[in-house]
Amino acid sequence: MRIFSRPELMVRVCLVLCTATDALQAAEELSREAIVSRVRDDIEYLASDDQEGRGIETKGIERAAERIIAEYQKFGLQPVMPEGSFRQPFEVSLGDVVISESTHVKLTAPDGTVTELKLGDEFQPIRRGANGQGIGGVVFLGYGISSDQEQYDDYADINVEGKVVVVIRREPQSYDGGAFKGTATSSDAYIDRKLELMTKAKAAAVLFVNDVSSSPTVETDELAAPSSFGNDGESLPFAHVRQSIIDRMLNATPLKAKDGESLSNLQAVAQYIDASLKPVSQELPGWSADVTTKFQADAVTAYNLIGAIEGEGPHADETIVIGGHYDHLGFGGYGSRSPSRNGEIHNGADDNASGTAAVLELARRIASGPKPQRRMVFICFSGEERGLIGSNYYVLHPVVPLEDTIAMINFDMIGNLKNNVVEVNGVGTAEEFRNIVLKADEATPIDITIVDGAFAGSDHLPFYLKQIPVMFCFTGMTSIYHTPDDDFATLNIEGAVSVIDYSEQLLRGVDGLEKAPTFVAAQPGNRRAANRAPFLGIQPDLAASGAEGIVIRAVREESPAQAGGLQTGDVITQVDDTAVEGYQTLIEILIESKPGDKLKLSFKRGGDVKETEVTLAEPRR
Repeated sequence: MRIFSRPELMVRVCLVLCTATDALQAAEELSREAIVSRVRDDIEYLASDDQEGRGIETKGIERAAERIIAEYQKFGLQPVMPEGSFRQPFEVSLGDVVISESTHVKLTAPDGTVTELKLGDEFQPIRRGANGQGIGGVVFLGYGISSDQEQYDDYADINVEGKVVVVIRREPQSYDGGAFKGTATSSDAYIDRKLELMTKAKAAAVLFVNDVSSSPTVETDELAAPSSFGNDGESLPFAHVRQSIIDRMLNATPLKAKDGESLSNLQAVAQYIDASLKPVSQELPGWSADVTTKFQADAVTAYNLIGAIEGEGPHADETIVIGGHYDHLGFGGYGSRSPSRNGEIHNGADDNASGTAAVLELARRIASGPKPQRRMVFICFSGEERGLIGSNYYVLHPVVPLEDTIAMINFDMIGNLKNNVVEVNGVGTAEEFRNIVLKADEATPIDITIVDGAFAGSDHLPFYLKQIPVMFCFTGMTSIYHTPDDDFATLNIEGAVSVIDYSEQLLRGVDGLEKAPTFVAAQPGNRRAANRAPFLGIQPDLAASGAEGIVIRAVREESPAQAGGLQTGDVITQVDDTAVEGYQTLIEILIESKPGDKLKLSFKRGGDVKETEVTLAEPRR
């Protein structure tokens, strides 16, 4: 990637500054009401249905990008990519698409009749399973749950090795707040937990079917999209089938309950299990199935949107990055906390139309003067919701050298200011930051909560891992995070502008330093390389994790985490005496630990709080 020289950049800025002069003069005279209005307009536009939830595969994210670039141009930001572009392109995998000619589900009845199900109508392959073929007899496995705590085990007295298993979605009694777990969804209901158990039991494939409580009619019995549960297929062939398919099988070969009752459809099965809390797992004599799934990689081009304002003076070659991601979840699926509402637009007003609006507003204010002494690089990242892809790409392909980047300030979810308090994370990543944060607090009416740690779940993390000091402004999690209900009407726009007012003071404080801030890791002078940290063996769900704990998406085989009894769906809340404030807490503890060290972990499983001790292992590549 070409890095433009300072003379080249100045030529470029001259081309745009001439047309921006009137806009800058008008911006200087704006009233508070006008500023609130333009921030409101930004957020409302980005979070409108027309933008289709700004999913990376949607046309709406391109409309959002055009709006952002138009604001860059209006206020004279410089395009620093080749050919004068504001766009930094990179590829994002959408997971895989189905190869229809190779993907099938064939059922053989006891009389030898073979039925091939219709793709997209009677079944849908699910990528969270795996590419491959599973052939075998059919075992009805109830909800696919094994829970010592609830004394309920669908695997008791049944061998599923080499079998195609039929598994019901969710868990017993989930529809009426019954005894199994009350109204709260337990970790036993998680798809990943069920796949983990089926894989361990060596099942050949799974036929997954909606529970009758949440899908009581033909109209509500909807098939999930192939990527609804994630794309990293590592288990066994997985197909979601209509309830009518399983009902036909049960009608031909009813299940026999231990009390002799005959169960000839899913509703009868659910009613029996819910009433008795006794599994009815058993083989369906004479039935066999062939479940074959084949996917191929699919990807789209996404764009980081980058504009720069040059500095002036002896520190003009140093850079401060101001960022926030503009992508969201589109129509649900990957990352959604409302899987039953996939297909609905997830507008992401707080996450992260609010943070994007902060980047735009700060760009306007810096462009309006006074001139900064350091270069300001404003980046609206894409691919954040897919795992910080855009920001990771940027640190590998920076438009200005990382060694000249002295700080990164990130904005993610600033739209729900409560009690006039904003949380400022990462204050401990530079020796000079605390004083800057406190002075900015004195200069504005807003109150702050200081968090020294950097928090792992947003776009500042790749910069922190490159030993660049970071700060992250945040107004807290909400119950509508990553759901279709995160809409513009739920936000505190005045509060968001107050956070931006504070952040401008923060940004100018960093810019005003006489020398670059000094990076500080978790414990200065004792930082081990992150990729040599001891091995614990969990895969976090970064989309669901936050200040309330680390949600475990998967547990590695033969790992310390597995030996300690941790499971998919558990939420780690404390490590030794340290409360978890995000995945970064655990990263920093592991960095400062060594193989053989013992950690006491507190975690939530459903509504219960548990503890375990793990012994860290040697790092794994």
